[in-house]
Amino acid sequence: MKKLAKLSRSEDFATVRRRGTSWADRDIVLIASPRVDGNIELSSRCGFVVSRRVGNAVLRNRCKRRMRESAKSFNISNGHDIVFIARENLSRATFGRIQDSMSTLLLSAGLVVEKDIHEEN
Repeated sequence: MKKLAKLSRSEDFATVRRRGTSWADRDIVLIASPRVDGNIELSSRCGFVVSRRVGNAVLRNRCKRRMRESAKSFNISNGHDIVFIARENLSRATFGRIQDSMSTLLLSAGLVVEKDIHEEN
């Protein structure tokens, strides 16, 4: 599995929420904007937000781990900062439903790049 570049500074999260465009479904909200540092050549950075409304710390961390693992399976285009926000019912969702939800959101946002069939892993 490839490693995700992380969005970690609270200022970056705030900038993405302020400048970004959002897409939502019943489980997850996706907010995306061009990279805050302006470097579109670098890989996209992802951040994950799960509020206390979702449940206790164990459930929140499980939701973050599942979203993080699901995001690794997509070939996300470079130059974006992306924030995934969990909705309340995500803690009851299966991993397959989380992947379907993230796939739908990333495709509708135009952030998924088709893999080249000649590309080596």
